[in-house]
Order: sequence, then structure tokens, then C-alpha cells
Amino acid sequence: MQFQKSKKVVCGFMSALISLNCIPCIQSCAVSETVQKYEFENGSTQGGKIYTETWKGNTQEDGSGEDFDLTNASGGAFSYLDQKGTKVSVDVEVPESGLYELSICYCEPYDPNKKVQYLNINGVNQGEVCFIHNLTFEETSGGVVMLQKGVNTIELEAYWGYTMFDYLTIKPADEKLKNLSPVRQLSNKNASKSAQSLYSYLCDTYGKHIISGQQEYCGSHNYNQWNDPDNYIKDNEAEFEYIMEKTGKQPAIRGIDFLAYRSNSNWEDNAPERAIQWVNEYKGIATVTWHWNVPSEKGGEEVAFYVKSTGNTPYTTFSISKALEEGTWEHEQLMADIEEIAKQLKKLKDADVPVLWRPLHEAEGAWFWWGAEGAEPCKKLYRLLYDQLTNVYGLDNLIWVWTGYTFPTSSEWYPGDDVVDLIGYDKYNAKDGLPNLSSISSTFYSLVQSTDGQKMVAMSENDTIPSLENLINDKACWLYFCPWYMNYLTSEQNNPVENLKEIYNSEYCITLDELPDIKNYVSENTEPTQPSESEFLRGDVNLNGSVDIADVVAIASYIGDSRNNPLSDNSIVAGDVQNTGDGLTPGDVLMIQQYLATIIKEL
Repeated sequence: MQFQKSKKVVCGFMSALISLNCIPCIQSCAVSETVQKYEFENGSTQGGKIYTETWKGNTQEDGSGEDFDLTNASGGAFSYLDQKGTKVSVDVEVPESGLYELSICYCEPYDPNKKVQYLNINGVNQGEVCFIHNLTFEETSGGVVMLQKGVNTIELEAYWGYTMFDYLTIKPADEKLKNLSPVRQLSNKNASKSAQSLYSYLCDTYGKHIISGQQEYCGSHNYNQWNDPDNYIKDNEAEFEYIMEKTGKQPAIRGIDFLAYRSNSNWEDNAPERAIQWVNEYKGIATVTWHWNVPSEKGGEEVAFYVKSTGNTPYTTFSISKALEEGTWEHEQLMADIEEIAKQLKKLKDADVPVLWRPLHEAEGAWFWWGAEGAEPCKKLYRLLYDQLTNVYGLDNLIWVWTGYTFPTSSEWYPGDDVVDLIGYDKYNAKDGLPNLSSISSTFYSLVQSTDGQKMVAMSENDTIPSLENLINDKACWLYFCPWYMNYLTSEQNNPVENLKEIYNSEYCITLDELPDIKNYVSENTEPTQPSESEFLRGDVNLNGSVDIADVVAIASYIGDSRNNPLSDNSIVAGDVQNTGDGLTPGDVLMIQQYLATIIKEL
């Protein structure tokens, strides 16, 4: 009987909410979305084919392959691209300029892995779209694209063709993607002051400027060390001299490879010392990657990081899965190499040098041993490396960068927000002997979307630096760029000199001379310390000293539309009474209602 009486009281409070038009805020409501659909067979093609009928077939003429079924094509027709360079496009019309989510319905039966095609928007390449092997038409994400008000041409260009395309859809993307408000706390809560300062500078710069970077050529940069023993940045500086000659500037970020470092090796190229000198003497930012060489085979004298399928020699048969098993020779090698790389990174720590640390890069490409056996062992290795360097060796100067992709499978490879600070993307899309000045904004916003905007996104490697005009017009807010060395920077087919001059001398681009004191940087946008829940009366959302129905209404309004019904940090902490730490939810509303109805005695 008591339970029934209390239930009536709760209903009374719910009735009060209905009268205040707040109940829709608590309920899960479907948001109306405008989805536009365009059939590829109604578009245009250059070199491709349009089929006006469908069929079932087999990938081999003798029937020994896989059966595929094209009969579910929308409208009973589809387009087909085979040879490289063939194209299919449709014109789409949007009411407003902005970001749109693109989906593509396709069938790719011929490659057991995937096919990759170029995505062009209004004639400008925006990156690539991956089409995973399947046997009937189904949708996949084409990423987030920037479209202009009115008519836009969306085109697929065969890079690695042999794919059927049925239709595409577009719908407005979540507006919060444009806010670019990454978390301002490093994954390592005990990060050094200088690492936190550098990260704060990156956060403050993100979305306002792009930071210039350049990868150095591997190997020693001081051939005359006997004559100048303390100068590690002296010889073999062709890329940096070229940039100075053409632009009058120097890049703010220096890319350095720890390629030489592994256990049981006597080769040292002073890469850690150059990182220290670049930061402490030149006052720049260092980003470090690690092409992790391992023995080509057990007992082998040759080392490599490429696997056999790449065609590179030497290559390695080193198994990441076995390396993660204790008791194997591979595991012994792995742990010894981690100890050695920790020793090198400790040189930076001891010199108070924060570093953008980018291990296990390009894993999803599967051409390196650390990605050759799939996502799970790679993630396990990344997390092992994070734990060893952070918790075992105490390296608090690392800002961890994960090199991501925008493939349908990319989320499976992501190691996790708790061990990643930045997302990098390695852009190589110059083709046919010509530079590609595109900002690849669709790739940028797809990567932003992949972590719900929590992580900053950088161009961690690239060939062509996007043009200033494209970066600004497309609002592709890459944190930094960093061309690979030699001809990736110096050839006109990758980086035209005029483009290099323009970007380096623009207000938008940060160069070495424009950096602040990164190790002592004080953020211009420091977030206040999160208040303790003990400072407030639990449930007192409006902070008036009591808990009443107005607090219930405030939470319900906030849940329904936080933009128009904002709450302060203090109010959110006070109202978070159920499952403390998960923010404001309908569960908090119910719990305060139960308290007011005397069903529960305290919050």
C-alpha cells in the first residue's frame, strides 16, 4: 500500500513537469533530419559504366569465386568504376553552406580486403573513401564534407577501382563539429609542467592558426662532431635551409625519427640530442616518430619494419602476436627495445623537453609489422607501450599522438581516449605529377567526428601543404603540417614554391619566430577547476540553499536543450546526484523527485 501511495506522489510531480512543458526534455525524442538521396545512375560518368538492370553473379567466370547479388540496387540501376581515373558524379543541392554527412551505397565483391577511391567535391580532391569487401549493396560512411549553398558536384574517382555505386545520401552534420573544443587535460594526469604548457598552447592555437612543421632527413646531422661536439644541428639540413631560402622563415615543429634506436645496436645518430637542441636552443617544438626496426627473423642480422607483402627488402617476419606472449623470443626483443627507447626518451625528460610522441604510426595500412596482424594486437601493443613508458619508466614529458584513418574499420584500431592526446593523419595525395593543394576538409572533419571532437587533429605527415585559400575557405583547421623530407618538400610536383612562400608568410601560419616560450606558456583560456560536490547542497541546482521542484525543472530543461537552458559548472555538480560523475541525466531528475516525495531520505 505504501508503495502505491508513493507512486501517486511521483506522478503528481510528473504532472507538474508536463504543465511546464518540460516532459519532452526528459523523454527520448527523435530529431527530424533532412536526408537527401541521389542515384549515381542519374549522374554523370567519365569512363565508367551505367547499368540499368541488375543480376546475381560470381567473381570468377568459372563460378569458383564468391557469389554476389546486385538485385537490391535502389531503382534497379547502378554505376560501375573499374580502371584508375574513371569517374562518376552527381550534383547535389543544399540550402545552406556547411558540413554534411555523406553516405554511399556500394558493392565491392572483387577484393577480399578493400578498394579505395578518391572523393572530389566541386572538382577538388578531399581525400579518400574506403570500400570494404561485400557481396551486395550496402551503405558506408563517406565522411563529413563541406558543401556550399546551392549546387555542388560530388564525384568518386577510381584510384583502385572495381566497385559498384548505387546512390549517396547527405544530411546536415552535427554543428558541434565546428566548435573544436578538445579536452584540455593530457592523458597522463601526472604530465610534466612543460608538457602541460605545450599542450595548452596547442589547444589555444587549434582552429585559429596552423603550425608549420618539417620532417628532417634521417641520420647524423653533425659530420664534424669532433670539431663542434655540442652542436647536433649543423650538417644535413637541406630541408630547413631550403625553407629559409624560399620563405625567409623556419618551421616551428621539427619532425625527428628514432629509426636508429633499438636494443643490441651500436648505431646512434644523435636524434634525441637534436630534439633537445631544437627545443632548448632553437625554442621550437619536437615531434618524434619511431620506425621500429626488429630482426628480419629469429637470429637474423638484418633488421626491418616492413613486412613481406610490401615487396620491400629487407622485410621482417616478426610477429606482433607472438611478441605479446611472455616466454617468446619476440617478447624478449620487444621489451628490450622498449627499454632502449625509454632510455633515449629519458634524455629529453632530463632536459625538460616535452615531445609530440608518435609511435606505431600508419598501423592500419598493415605495411609495418605492428599493424600486419590486425587491430587487436596493435592496440594491445600501443597500450603496453603507453604503460611501460608512462608508469614503469616514468616519462611524463610525452604527448601521445595516434595516426588515424577514415576507413570504416578505423574505429576498431583506436587505442582509446585514455591513452591518446592528439590524432594525426598522414596525407599523401599528390598524383599524376601534380601537387594537391586541397585542404582535404572532409578527412579533417571525419577525424574530428571520430573522437566526438575530444582530440585535436593534425597533419602528422604530408606531401603537398594545403593552400592558404583552401584551408581558410574550407575551415579545415589542421593543428599543424609536417612534409616528409627531400623531394616531398622540395619538388614542384609536391610543394610549389609560391604556395610555400604564401603559407609560411601568412598570418594564419605559425613559424619558429612566432612561438611563445612553450615550456612556460600560460593558457589564455584556462578552464576553472571543477568544483567539489561537497561545496554544494546536493540537488540544489539553482544554488538557492534548498531543494525543490524548481531544481527538477532546471535539470529537465538543461537535458532537453542545454544551449538555450545552460547551467553553470557548480549547478551541474550539485544536480549530479545519481551515478555521480556522469553529468546530468533523467536519473538525476527521478532521484530528486523521489527525495521530494520522501521516497528516499537523502540525496
